[in-house]
Amino acid sequence: MKNTTDQFGSLLDNTQILYGSACSNTHNARNCPLILAGGKNMGLKHGRYHKFTEDIPMSNLFLKMLQAGGVPTSQFGDSNEHLAGFNPLFTG
Repeated sequence: MKNTTDQFGSLLDNTQILYGSACSNTHNARNCPLILAGGKNMGLKHGRYHKFTEDIPMSNLFLKMLQAGGVPTSQFGDSNEHLAGFNPLFTG
């Protein structure tokens, strides 16, 4: 993906890749190990580790990913628009 380019840059820089598991070590929807990669041209900051508190639903990440991809939406599932916690991940 890094070597495939077009007028906007590499395919990797224009794609968000979310990899991980929705199962934590306690079989609930908390503490899910995820990797968010790519998306440099979509505002994604690289080289960071962040642990979110349990009051921030994972749907906030999905909402921010949609917004970074240019989808005009302010809600996704149970997102609560508390996006301040995502500043370490996204520039915008």
